[in-house]
Amino acid sequence: MDRVQKTAISFLPSICILWLRPFGMSWNQSMVMAGLFLVLIWWSTGLVHKILASWVLLVIFLMFGQAPLRTVFSFPLSDNFWLIILCYLFSRGIENAHIAEKVMSPFLFRYVNTSIKMLLAIILFFCAAMYVIPQPLARLIIIANMVRIHLRRTDASEEVQEVLLFAVFVFYVIVNMACLDADIILNTSAIGFAGLGLGNLQWLRYMLVPTILYGLLVAGVFVLIFRRQMVRVSFRPRQQEEREAFTGRERKVLAVVLATVGLWMTSGLHGINPTLITLAGTLCLFLLGDLKGKDLSAVDVTTLFFLTAAFCIGGVMKYTGIADIIFSKAGNLFPPQAGAGYVLAMILVTMGLHLILGSNTTTLSVVLPGLMTICEGMVSGPRILFIAYISLTAHFLLPFHAVAIMIGVSNRYFPAKFVAKFGIPMMAVIIAGIFGIYIPYWSWAGL
Repeated sequence: MDRVQKTAISFLPSICILWLRPFGMSWNQSMVMAGLFLVLIWWSTGLVHKILASWVLLVIFLMFGQAPLRTVFSFPLSDNFWLIILCYLFSRGIENAHIAEKVMSPFLFRYVNTSIKMLLAIILFFCAAMYVIPQPLARLIIIANMVRIHLRRTDASEEVQEVLLFAVFVFYVIVNMACLDADIILNTSAIGFAGLGLGNLQWLRYMLVPTILYGLLVAGVFVLIFRRQMVRVSFRPRQQEEREAFTGRERKVLAVVLATVGLWMTSGLHGINPTLITLAGTLCLFLLGDLKGKDLSAVDVTTLFFLTAAFCIGGVMKYTGIADIIFSKAGNLFPPQAGAGYVLAMILVTMGLHLILGSNTTTLSVVLPGLMTICEGMVSGPRILFIAYISLTAHFLLPFHAVAIMIGVSNRYFPAKFVAKFGIPMMAVIIAGIFGIYIPYWSWAGL
């Protein structure tokens, strides 16, 4: 079957949606859903280039979703858009100056020579950088780039490198669950959507210890699924590594990096926007000659188009009323009494909406207010918040279900097939983690 035939077949689910108009949707709502299904197929199969597919979705949203431009183009109008662009350039500057190799590689080459040790090192990097680089996406991009540079200097096979880089994006999410400040965007938003007043100490009390245990469970499953690339796999430097002294220019670049990191760390004190801090650091690298015009190619335009379309899915679904239609139907899944079945319904409803809406933030904005109303008197407010949060944070079947995964796939850190390969068993891990780790711990902690 050639590409043209496969592309023609990709229209069939959308035609069915338009014909059936599920849940009594209007014509415009059906067109939005049909367009979304069509583009999801294109994104996951690669039948149509991501830029073209993204444009098709944006046009359908504008024509039939009738959502405001600010909703459709929420990503390019946000600070995250510019921060991601600047982080690409800032990371390229660090790469050009070989700062990562000279600072991090001696430690890694000395102590990290197996896949298991590399997995542990990745988790430690995220823990150590939590307050060093407060902006979560900046932290992810910089650490992922540093790990990729290091692995390329070893004799690890390409397959092993891809799996370890996938681990960067998976455990970035897991580490961010432990502490409120680890993801200042998602975690803070979740508390706001739930209408609760939890602080960092309360979050730590209820989430730190069980998340450590949960992380061990996820790590075990990760090693099991990718055992061929993880178990008894070792690697060495491609050539003898000798510690090199910093040159004068490299010292200046290192000073810029340290100053930028220092400002990131203290952003809560001085209040300067992290995007402006990164802009200043990036301009300094241009002035030092460490970044040049050709390095603008480090910015992945395809990824930016992809993220622009993916980010607005949840907002458009909510604006058009599709999210409310689906959530109102999901309310029938809840049993009349609280118990294990009730919690399972909460998990499945959250996961189901996340599969449709994609965005974690948007899904929580729809799910949490609804669950707080439906589950009032059955489950305590903090438990509702944490169950919904855990249900979708590490939940993904396609790249668009998580911003981190979208960035990883689009920048070819790892193949898209890894997402479903790990994401499907991860759904069972999430349910097992909530029932077997979090709920027993919360009962012991008095939540």
